[in-house]
Amino acid sequence: MSRLNTTRGQTGFSMIEVLVTLLIVAFGLLGLAGFVTRANAVGVESNQRARALALMDDMAERIRNNRSQAGAYVSATIARGDAAADCAAATGVARDLCEWNNVLYGTNDALTSNAASQALRFRGCVTQPYVGQPVYVVTVAWAGMTAATPPADACAAGAFGDDGYRRIVRTQVRVACLTC
Repeated sequence: MSRLNTTRGQTGFSMIEVLVTLLIVAFGLLGLAGFVTRANAVGVESNQRARALALMDDMAERIRNNRSQAGAYVSATIARGDAAADCAAATGVARDLCEWNNVLYGTNDALTSNAASQALRFRGCVTQPYVGQPVYVVTVAWAGMTAATPPADACAAGAFGDDGYRRIVRTQVRVACLTC
């Protein structure tokens, strides 16, 4: 009996199986691309938060180091970081605020003239929530990459467009008052 005449089972892949496999792989790759994009955005947000914390700590230390003039750091205006200023002629608190404005502006960044860098500039506020008490709040705000619940703090409200993109970090600075 000849083996050529016997019916054999299927020996390969059908076109439908190949298409289903390609479809599954395509959805998997799309999911992976979405994951990479989201991971990148989270990394950028993390970097911005770390920079904001460093900027916040910078001003908090300036206030602690100049505690006799701590009240002079409080201002109704926000250190906007709109332009770098020459701080050479300023002294004391005025110099500290000028230098803080410059680092909020990004003078320590390599890409200060880059349009994307300008859009991500930080804003800073120094407030005194309890009048007559040596307690100060240093807040740094920046624009996040994704919308979230707007922070209750008013620092830089409206400065970045939709407040849902505004992020803040803040700390309370208590200054020892020996004459209180």
